[in-house]
Amino acid sequence: MRLTPKRISRDEAENVALGAFSYITSNEEALTRFLSISGLQPDTIRSAAAAPGFLAGILDYVAADEPLLLVLAEAMNTTPERIMEAHRTLSPTEFE
Repeated sequence: MRLTPKRISRDEAENVALGAFSYITSNEEALTRFLSISGLQPDTIRSAAAAPGFLAGILDYVAADEPLLLVLAEAMNTTPERIMEAHRTLSPTEFE
């Protein structure tokens, strides 16, 4: 029997994404890689963060990097599964 993860609310998922973003911006290595992959610059992050889909993009980035996912879960005192559920909540079309 396979257990289905409990869906989390959009607000909770956004809070997870904000926590992930906070971690990424406080970690020079993670931030450098994020900027490189996203094409953003330090001076464009603020305006990009206001765009629809930005928080989903943060969790897309985390979901694509398992070592980061694991470190982030530990830093946020949560589980990788909860972060992935937040990812599914913010990017539902990828998973339906």
